[in-house]
Amino acid sequence: MTYASLIKNSTKQYLGYCEQKGYVYSVQVDTEKYAIVALRDSVVTTLIMYQVSDNRC
Repeated sequence: MTYASLIKNSTKQYLGYCEQKGYVYSVQVDTEKYAIVALRDSVVTTLIMYQVSDNRC
């Protein structure tokens, strides 16, 4: 993810600040895909990517 795409992403949620990684956000990447990313000095680092599915038993 780039800095520009993070800024334009309307689904991002600010999670907090980490002294080592910077500002931490949750962003929706695709319909069922999400990522936890960190922003520091205009550099975006993906920390976690995960997928959510609606498979009910």
